[in-house]
Amino acid sequence: MSKMTIRKPAAAGVLALGMMGLAACSGGSSGTQDVGDQGAASSSRTFHARAIDGYLAGAVVYVDLNGNNRLDAFEPRAITDNDGYFSYNHDTGTDYCAPGGLSQHCLRGNVGANEEVIIRVTGGYDTVTQLPFKGVLSLRSSQLDRDDMRVVTPLTSMVADTAEGAQEAKLQGLTAAGVFDGNPDPMQADAPYMTRQQVATIIARLTGEAGKLAYPDTFEDLTADAWASSYLAIASALGVGTTFETAYTVPANVESLVQDVVFSVTRPGEQKPEDFTLPNAETIRQMSEHIARLVALNEDMVAALENRTASLEEGLAMLRLQQVMAERAFAHPFDPELQDLETWVRNQLAQGDGLGADLTALGGENIDLGVLTASHFDFDPASNSISASATIPAEAASTFAALVNTSFGLEVNEPDEQGAALFFASGDAGARSGKIDVCVRYRGDDGDFDTTSSSDPNGALAIGGRWSLLDDHTLTLSVDLVGGVRSLLLKAVGTSMVGDQSMRNYRFDFGGKLSEWSGSAPSAFAPGAVPASDAACRDALLEKFGPMS
Repeated sequence: MSKMTIRKPAAAGVLALGMMGLAACSGGSSGTQDVGDQGAASSSRTFHARAIDGYLAGAVVYVDLNGNNRLDAFEPRAITDNDGYFSYNHDTGTDYCAPGGLSQHCLRGNVGANEEVIIRVTGGYDTVTQLPFKGVLSLRSSQLDRDDMRVVTPLTSMVADTAEGAQEAKLQGLTAAGVFDGNPDPMQADAPYMTRQQVATIIARLTGEAGKLAYPDTFEDLTADAWASSYLAIASALGVGTTFETAYTVPANVESLVQDVVFSVTRPGEQKPEDFTLPNAETIRQMSEHIARLVALNEDMVAALENRTASLEEGLAMLRLQQVMAERAFAHPFDPELQDLETWVRNQLAQGDGLGADLTALGGENIDLGVLTASHFDFDPASNSISASATIPAEAASTFAALVNTSFGLEVNEPDEQGAALFFASGDAGARSGKIDVCVRYRGDDGDFDTTSSSDPNGALAIGGRWSLLDDHTLTLSVDLVGGVRSLLLKAVGTSMVGDQSMRNYRFDFGGKLSEWSGSAPSAFAPGAVPASDAACRDALLEKFGPMS
């Protein structure tokens, strides 16, 4: 086999609340570990739940048997389906653990029938935004049978790592802080509530990331991740109820609320001293400025709907707009485009037709948020065509409409990453999922997935797995690597002409980030065309794309 280097993400992270979430990534993984001991079906227990931060598709879910917040080789694991379920999909009635079921979605392990376990979810893709989920969600429970309909959310994550004896006290503290009020599945709530959850997520992400920058030695009984996560209770506190209080449009009040909730979570039942302060107070103060403006903007958008129920398109538009603002603020807190983006929104609202036609269009079916979150995108406050910049052309939007028994190739050639891949998708006629074979070669500066070596700069791998469609232009993959499973996302976002040939532009999460790839549209492949070995893949990639530059 060609040389391959798999590097685990090792960034210290935080637990996020709301629908997007940024969470503790220390030891979290893309699912490339060895397959754990699943145990024989006759003597093992099956775990059922749903991962929600936006429904998470293609996420790794595992039983953290030793409670170390790390996926170890001996621990049972599975992959969530496109609706965020594992083991059993309540929407479709599909039992993945039944004989002949799709076992990659079945989570089963040798655990006592009534034993409490910690379930972790990491990686995968938010089905609302179709952006990678970069966090970790957790659930501590002994009730994970099919009929329990448990959900793994940022809220359940807040107490998952609390010691059993202190869990009740922690729950009381969170209840007193208002964290556990509201719908446990925000995706099932009405659109205005969903938008408040999303604003809460922005708060979670901004304050949480600031919180992880310093960890006070005065709280020796808390881990750094636990301290960071306590900042994020602010998100749920703001997401409670039917409206935000206008007080939270004032930065100082947001900062004060952060202090109240942090103390309630970390010291449940105690009285907060007047001199209680947060680490990185200056950073929190800067973040509070962003939060207050976003809360005010969200309230103006909800008010523009005149208290009527938002349409699905309007609800998605607000969610996606707030996602864009969060992504940009997180990457560049002083991004000058944030002010222009806010002004554009207010100009849209001033048109007097709800959210405004251009803003509403962001909730359309064929939207690529990657355009708007890119640091180089310039928001024109007076524009009425921002959404058009993110709209996927009709030809690209139907790229994967008929994927069964087709193949296509794509490549990237950038200073920090070079790669090429050939895909061969098979399945039943008209199916929305099936088996996939991939030939791939890749070299990236971060070393996350390297198939090349000094002796073979064109080293390639033949890998297999499953494909499934989120829609006609978004493909999720679960590919087998080193005995484990890695989730990937491939999205057709545009078209280009090379000579007289129409090509596709893709966003591909392969080396640990969504990057720009280009290639062909799917077309039928002949029987026997699938390369069956690393060597055959190497030859096929050389023939199709030439040598690695």
